[in-house]
Formats: sequence, structure tokens, C-alpha cells
Amino acid sequence: MANANLLQAQVSSISPVYSGEVPQYQLSYTTASETGSELYDIVVFATPLQASVRSGVQFQGFTPAFEELPGNYHSTVATIVHGYLNTSFFGFPDPRLFPFASVLTTETLDLFFNSVASVCPVNISTGFRRKQPQEAGVYKVFSPQPLDKAQLKTLFRSYYSVQVTEWQAYPCYGSSQALSPVELHPNLYYLNGIELAGSAMEMSSVAAKNIALLAYHRWNRQTDMVDQKDLMHRIKTEL
Repeated sequence: MANANLLQAQVSSISPVYSGEVPQYQLSYTTASETGSELYDIVVFATPLQASVRSGVQFQGFTPAFEELPGNYHSTVATIVHGYLNTSFFGFPDPRLFPFASVLTTETLDLFFNSVASVCPVNISTGFRRKQPQEAGVYKVFSPQPLDKAQLKTLFRSYYSVQVTEWQAYPCYGSSQALSPVELHPNLYYLNGIELAGSAMEMSSVAAKNIALLAYHRWNRQTDMVDQKDLMHRIKTEL
């Protein structure tokens, strides 16, 4: 077991504390019942630090002063609807003839949604079958803006419940973007920079593993394991 101490809290600020060769970091936080602070040797940020995401973390006492990372995140609205899909809107008056589990769209100014998809349970039991279009099912709708009642009525003949979540889904990509640094300060690492190359859980897992290895080698002064000059050659040879 790792003997990790999980502290469920909102970090409000981070500041370096210098007492040796490398700084430690004072993190101030707020839990459901109190405010406090702790001193850490290594810190990994696993949240976007762009201004548009509003992480709520203040960087205090850094020299030079910490600058907000460039770029913005794309805002997406996810709407989960339990109801009857209006297949007539998609050209199928008889829902029994509707053959699709999901509908994807291209960017069109007059279109108010990006996709509609039937949702399956996370834990699928034996004998599970996907709901047919003529039955009440659970659907996930992605849209650039929250759907109003008229738009919901356009997509669904009727519905029982609606849940809406607006979130910063992924970076706004461009052809000239540079990746954010992995190490913001000695022993202060940033995981989400990899999202500028590709935003997916798998990419974040790769970044997390690489940062864990980098932090381990740096902490144990195994400099020969960092920036290995012949690494790419050895990988190609192994493959």
C-alpha cells in the first residue's frame, strides 16, 4: 500500500519556501470544514492553468512571477436526457426504422447541437440490450450552448428528466501552438500541457506516468535517466 493521505480540498494558493537547494511548496487549501496549509517537496498540477478555466489557484512569491499559461479551452454543454428521441427530425417518421445509435454533425451556424448519442450503463449486466428508438432511453447531447425547451422538444418527442453540465472540454487548437512546460519550477510539475497535443484520458495517463518517472529520477538524483540522448535510438531498436 502507498500509505497515501487523501485530502479532499480546494487549493487556493501555492508559494515556494526556500530552505535548501530546491524549494518546497506551501499549499493553502479549504475543506468542507476548515482552511489549512501543508508543506510539500513535490507538487503535480493535474488541472488546466489557463485563465479561461479559472482553476482558482494563486501563485504567490515566485521569482520571476508566474505567468498564466497561454491558450483557451473550448466550452461544451453536455445534456443528458431520459426520453423519446424525435426520429422524425432526422427523417424517420417511424422510430422503429431509425437505424442509428448516434448522430454526428459538421459545424453549421444554424444547427444548435453537435451530436446526439444513445448512452449505455457503465456496468452492463448479462442480458442487457440497448433501448430501441421507439422506447424511452437515455441520450447524451453535446451543444455549444445550453438547450432551451423548444430545442429539447425538437430533438425529443417527450422526456422525463434533463441534466445539464457546462465544461471546458478541450483546448482550442491552432497550427502554431507550443506545448506548455512539463516542469513549471523545480519539483513543480504540470500534467495538462499534453492536452495541447491531444486531449484524451489516455494522453493524460501517458503524461502522468512520465511525470511520475521524471519526479522520481530528479528526486533521487538519477540524472542519467533524464533526457537520455540515445533513448529514441534504443526504442527504435527494441521495436
